[in-house]
Amino acid sequence: MQAQALQADRGPANVAGSATEIIAFEIGGQQFCVRTTAVREIRGWTQSTPLPQSSPEMMGMMNLRGTIIPIVNMAAKLGMMASQPDARSAVVVAEVHGSVVGLLVDRVADILTIDSGTIQPPPEMTGGYSRSFLTGVIAASDGMICFLDLERLFEGFGSVGGGEEFF
Repeated sequence: MQAQALQADRGPANVAGSATEIIAFEIGGQQFCVRTTAVREIRGWTQSTPLPQSSPEMMGMMNLRGTIIPIVNMAAKLGMMASQPDARSAVVVAEVHGSVVGLLVDRVADILTIDSGTIQPPPEMTGGYSRSFLTGVIAASDGMICFLDLERLFEGFGSVGGGEEFF
């Protein structure tokens, strides 16, 4: 089966036979994943300090070995009902646009190496959802995994205007 190329503005085409490492996680009962190259570490949930006047997806901030990082509720960021952290929740610490951010997910499922040719373009639909933050979709034996593009999902994150930090 010939691999379909993603749109040119989403980066290079996926070539069958080339490997891509991903971290799969669950949010609201759905599977999502990101490239492992964007992830610095995975941590268990610890309470974050709220940020007054922040957007609904911004849970707060936490101290990561002397560096203060923002914590984003990924369910809220994706337009879903905000997750309530519990003992199974995890914080995926990622680098996006040169800044470190913690992504709250319901649970980390697996670290996988997949054939890039298995990544299919997101379905074309009018209205209802934005495909701009999806790299593609992976059909797995137990359902679909939405492949997130963190750079697009967090467009404008990291610096605002004259290089000031986001938060």
